[in-house]
Amino acid sequence: MKRFFTVILAGFLAFGAYFKAKADEGMWLPLLLDNYNYAEMKRLGLKLTPEQVYSINQNCLKDAIVQMGGFCTAEVVSKEGLIFTNHHCGYDAIAEHSSVEHNYLDDGFWSKSKKDELHVPGLTVTFLKRVDDVTERIMAIKNGGAENADMLVAQEMQKIQEEATAGTHYRAEVKSMFDGNGYYMFLYETFRDIRLVGAPPSAIGKFGGDTDNWMWPRQTGDFSIFRIYANQKNEPADYSLDNKPYTPKHVLPISLKGVKDGDFTMIMGYPGSTDRYFTSYEVTEQQKILAPAVVKIMGERLEIMKKEMDKDEAVRIKLASNYASLNNTYKYFKGNLMSLNKFNLAEEKRGEEKKFQKWANEDSERKSTYGNVLAEIGALVEGHATTAELNYTMSFAAFAPAFNSRGIQMWRLKATMQSDEEQGNVMAGKMLENVETMFSDFVPETDEKILAMAIRYLYELPADVRPDIFGKEMWASAKGDNAADKAASLAHTIFKKSILVNEKKFTKFLKKPKLKTLENDPGVIYSESIVNCYRNHVLGASQGYSDKLQDLRQVYFKGMMEMQPNRHFYPDANSTMRLTYGTVGSYKSWEGKPYNTQTWGSEILEKEKLYAAENPQEFAIPQKLHDLLEKKDFGQYAQNGKLPICFLHNTDITGGNSGSPVINGNGELIGIAFDGNWESMMSDLKFQEEYVRTISVDIRYVLFVIDKYAGASNIIAELNLVK
Repeated sequence: MKRFFTVILAGFLAFGAYFKAKADEGMWLPLLLDNYNYAEMKRLGLKLTPEQVYSINQNCLKDAIVQMGGFCTAEVVSKEGLIFTNHHCGYDAIAEHSSVEHNYLDDGFWSKSKKDELHVPGLTVTFLKRVDDVTERIMAIKNGGAENADMLVAQEMQKIQEEATAGTHYRAEVKSMFDGNGYYMFLYETFRDIRLVGAPPSAIGKFGGDTDNWMWPRQTGDFSIFRIYANQKNEPADYSLDNKPYTPKHVLPISLKGVKDGDFTMIMGYPGSTDRYFTSYEVTEQQKILAPAVVKIMGERLEIMKKEMDKDEAVRIKLASNYASLNNTYKYFKGNLMSLNKFNLAEEKRGEEKKFQKWANEDSERKSTYGNVLAEIGALVEGHATTAELNYTMSFAAFAPAFNSRGIQMWRLKATMQSDEEQGNVMAGKMLENVETMFSDFVPETDEKILAMAIRYLYELPADVRPDIFGKEMWASAKGDNAADKAASLAHTIFKKSILVNEKKFTKFLKKPKLKTLENDPGVIYSESIVNCYRNHVLGASQGYSDKLQDLRQVYFKGMMEMQPNRHFYPDANSTMRLTYGTVGSYKSWEGKPYNTQTWGSEILEKEKLYAAENPQEFAIPQKLHDLLEKKDFGQYAQNGKLPICFLHNTDITGGNSGSPVINGNGELIGIAFDGNWESMMSDLKFQEEYVRTISVDIRYVLFVIDKYAGASNIIAELNLVK
């Protein structure tokens, strides 16, 4: 890096004194709570001190919040390491233990004692120990003017991480914030023995299915329960029957008092990523290239999967988790595209950029530093558009077939065997150990149809960037009068002849690998062809693109902070712990339709009846739940004779926050966040105060299901319920 940067850390802290932040917008770093947000949070109803929320010297809320598996959030709710998260966050684990004989997806799972809990191989939960501001150390190198500054920065980050973890079992990670204008070190402790404790049937945990996903009103009991296990020293350990339930530093008490409009809410969790500081050029790329590609290609892929899942129960179980994940992404981008088109965010950004340009040009020094940065970003992004389009086609179509992950491994094995046959045999032996896992969720009939779709999309690319399979005999000999028929024919040939799609043939090959087999295998040829296409036309054309764009964005962000010294900036989400807060409240749709804040048990019965003929699979409920709702047998979980199900609040979340605790002003758990509303699909790019809402399952419904529906009194007994 050759640009000159000035760190204005004092400015970061000073912003809070001059700018009154919106209560609902922002994913804030908890360690800066006292500087940025505490006064406003206290005004809204927070009763805790900043140290009770985040501290490295005393037990606090952060010690009850975990990142689960790197993709969700969960919270500790008992002294024996019990954690709550979403049903969709636990979906993989539930599906992994499900079969036609023991279908926990459909029937639910409830352990009546610890010995009945199910170990989930590979699942981890991670606690945050502390956060250190290391901006000064990193920026001193960035601003040093060295030609190899990037390498020196990477070395310094590694050094900081090693210093923080020396002599411990902890893991450290230095993260860039504020588009490279700030750096923080996060110290983590990760537990590896996690066990499934309870999960409602999908008819409760996924009630409304794909139809209701991202929608309000919602009546979904989206929760599941796990337990953390540790060794005798209460430290992380591999799975063992000798391990004991983890003893946490902090446990969230659970409130039975419920919520009402205006109540303070706070979420702590691990939001994945936002891009609130995108320029108009980057927004346009998402609007014109990325979102349309996802909607078109993934929509077709989901149709293929759905048809196959509807034919066979075993196929449905195998593909359920992947289908749910893909559909969530698809519907997100569908809503995202609608929002971008409706509100024309790119034009709004251009208006902001005109103001920035005017400000930059008003001063010679500012013009020298910031005058060309937007033009340079525009030229860079627009010049990369063709590559971006190819990248999305490759990502969502070419690499979509499940067998291709094995194909890429065989491509690597082939390259190794060509230079070192002995080393190739070693690689094959290691792969042999994981064959069963590789094929565990593989459905050849479905994957063949997805491959045919992928080949068709690849054929529609410009001839000069197509994978070279279209110049090979295998394409020439494919049968059909059009590209779609030929694609289906080629896919059929691959699935008829390739070792990649047959577990027995694949296993036999790995036991005695031969280079000639790989050279002639049509599945390996396909995989090698798309890998080479991606390397030559995407990676090659993108060489340095991301680094250049990041350098420019860093300058632009720094300029925005100088231009708006009274604005309270928060960093984009990047899978680090954040705090967001707001209040319980309703909203109106784009068309002005008013929505209530809370949903109730009676609405479950109403939807079941409404969709009985049209969509019974997504809206049917278990008979026992039906009976409990009819009888209004709600126990202590009722509110004025009604059973609360879900509620709305204006906290600012994104993917990765799924499973996050919704906490009231007393530090008590009142709900579990699981979704956003349809009108919030653009919120990763812009927070629209009037529309964005978090949808959370009311903790009283969670407890009702555990207690009254499942009869899992052993779980209820572990919890600290506050009336």
